[in-house]
Amino acid sequence: MLQKILDMAGLDPRACAGLLGIDPDVFLSWASGQDTIPESFMALLAAVLAVSPSILSDASKHSRRWAEADITPQIWFKFRGKGLVEADRESVVLIRIMGHYLNELEEVTRQKSIQWKTIFETIRNAVDIQAPVKEQGKFAARIFRQSTSLGHGATGAGDVLRGFLRAIGILAVEIPISESIVEGCSFYVGAAASPRPCVFANSHHATWFRRNVILMHELGHAIFEPFTGASLDLVNAPGDEDIEIRAQSFAQEALVPREVLLHAAQSLGCKWNALNADSLAKLVASTHVELKTLLDAAQEAGFVDSAQVEELRRVDISSSLRKVSEHALTTEEYLEKTGITEHVWIGKRTTTLTARPVRMPIGYVNAVVEAYQNRQISPSKAAAYLMIEENEFVQRFGDVYEEIEA
Repeated sequence: MLQKILDMAGLDPRACAGLLGIDPDVFLSWASGQDTIPESFMALLAAVLAVSPSILSDASKHSRRWAEADITPQIWFKFRGKGLVEADRESVVLIRIMGHYLNELEEVTRQKSIQWKTIFETIRNAVDIQAPVKEQGKFAARIFRQSTSLGHGATGAGDVLRGFLRAIGILAVEIPISESIVEGCSFYVGAAASPRPCVFANSHHATWFRRNVILMHELGHAIFEPFTGASLDLVNAPGDEDIEIRAQSFAQEALVPREVLLHAAQSLGCKWNALNADSLAKLVASTHVELKTLLDAAQEAGFVDSAQVEELRRVDISSSLRKVSEHALTTEEYLEKTGITEHVWIGKRTTTLTARPVRMPIGYVNAVVEAYQNRQISPSKAAAYLMIEENEFVQRFGDVYEEIEA
């Protein structure tokens, strides 16, 4: 059954084994049915492939007659779509592994956050399903801001966004996939009884300011479309479908509502009728969103008209933005400016046991290390959650390891 599921999902068995950190020959023996999948791996495989353990362990003759639609999880139908590549599916596998490990970690530490459930349910119950989709998105965003810390104050939320999502139980992942046309996506991870929303942004295609919008756009999809398996947004896609308009409306209103724009302009001394590269850069740096979203929000708020927007979109703010925001710097420029070495900034959160290295979210890494510091997990388990060897965990976090082991 495992081989059939892999075929239906479009996953190469050897590549999948490499992502899971399992010997390819051993994994192939499980896939072919020559050997039984160990119980210790059953939950992980079920979570990654989005199937129940009972289906994975089904070796009956009846299972051979199952049609593709009977066993292929909806998420894999989506990720076999036109233009998608193996790297997309492999990244989904890695994210789902991370989601499974995060669920395990929260069970051990007894710090499971399901605040997102209450927020999502409140929004779904309050939004008028017959209203125009753009208004649905805006109304949902207002409830979202009122129900969370994002609504406290009138400043940009980009610096706290990722930590905030983590705190309410959402897995936010940003990794570069150079060969992919996927800009962002959302889906649920974990067992059916305890799913967790995941939002993803392809960091190869987008600036930090753009990724803030992508993450919130995907969160909008997760709120409104929980039964679609996965929501996919491709680079340069028109975005004129109803669900895309609603998701973008949610992202824009959640990140740059009128009060945030008003506060930013007043505090910076920017005049809406006299904007230039420098003032636009300051507004982008303050609101933490890309120029396009900033101008769309300003037009909806009545600060600029359509003619101004068309003109201002052509203004190149890249040079000015680099002067006022570290988020506009390249990795090399940021490291040079701060004096932080690449090993410290990036190396501590990059996987090495997976065939496709991935940079894990800082919040996730910190949660693993904190659990180890509190003696809730062993160094070997901490290494497994970070997808590295135990000796590498000791090297990366030597100061923590020496303190705990002493």
